Amino acid sequence: MALAHACVDAGIRAEVVSGGMPVPQLPEPAVRVHQLESVRSADLYFSAIVDFQGEPVTQQLQQRRSKQLLDIFHDLNPKVLVTELFPFGRRRFRFELLPLLEAAKTQGTSVVCSVRDSIQRRTGDREAETVQLLRDYYQSVLIHGVEDFLPFSESFGKAGEIDDLLHYTGLVDTGPGTIPDAIEEGEIIVSAGGGAAGNALYRCAVDSAALSCYPDVRWRILAGATPDPQALNDLRARAPRRVTIESNRPDFRALLGSCRLSVSQIGYNSAIDLLVSGAPALVVPFTGDGSETEQGARAARLHQQGRVVVLDESMLTPAALAKAVDDLLEGGPVRFKRQSCGGAKATAQYLKRWLAQ
Repeated sequence: MALAHACVDAGIRAEVVSGGMPVPQLPEPAVRVHQLESVRSADLYFSAIVDFQGEPVTQQLQQRRSKQLLDIFHDLNPKVLVTELFPFGRRRFRFELLPLLEAAKTQGTSVVCSVRDSIQRRTGDREAETVQLLRDYYQSVLIHGVEDFLPFSESFGKAGEIDDLLHYTGLVDTGPGTIPDAIEEGEIIVSAGGGAAGNALYRCAVDSAALSCYPDVRWRILAGATPDPQALNDLRARAPRRVTIESNRPDFRALLGSCRLSVSQIGYNSAIDLLVSGAPALVVPFTGDGSETEQGARAARLHQQGRVVVLDESMLTPAALAKAVDDLLEGGPVRFKRQSCGGAKATAQYLKRWLAQ
């Protein structure tokens, strides 16, 4: 939605199609959202997609979604179609995206891929397939990152074959609000975005707080946007009194702005939260079943810059986390200069120039 709002601010009409589970949010009068029949990932590893009841997606559901998407496309008749991540990922949605791309090609609609600075590494054959899809259907690839910080070639080996399509926009900040000046005595903020991938970190943090050598420092665990009530109660039941456990908060950036230390995973949005807030950080990159590489690449770059301390997920235990936190507290965590991330505005300006051609 950050890109869509930036487009509207730049005087571009933007409409969004969502195919995931509906997310409750404030009305968006400036950006119309078209909701397809909802599906979601079956697990943390995107091994399959299921419907809203958790049942496997049927061919009939695929056909209905594909028709919905094509109907929306033909009704809107856009000058530019932007796909998120595909064809670098989202292969399980080829059943609806390939017909959409064919329709765009037939209609003469320009097609742009919007992708983050680091993606899941794939085999050579998969990368070759991606290159062919880009050559067949796409006119540009917008990489929401900074080349000097994290070149796209580090996660996509055939980037050189599509160099003429690549355009770096800078990082896209989706966070709201201003950040207050840091205060001397803050909390340890534990977070892991909005998915179930952070459950192990939350449980470990509860036990780590009890082991820490700094009993006067409070911990605050933000256990996701819509945490399971029973899981939340279980965490609270085992937590020391100086640990607060709650769902994600709208003032998260303010908490980071005054925290003693941030403990988190290091997805795209989490990295931006750290850069924008200047918070000292201990990060635990999510690796899943061992095949997830995106967060590790981002963590390695930030560590090289002295910006974060990294604790490998395979080493995550209450004792290891407590020691890593205590080591940082002992040294007196240093806050960093806050960075601005203007990738959304840059993307909108790029698309505006494209439309003017």
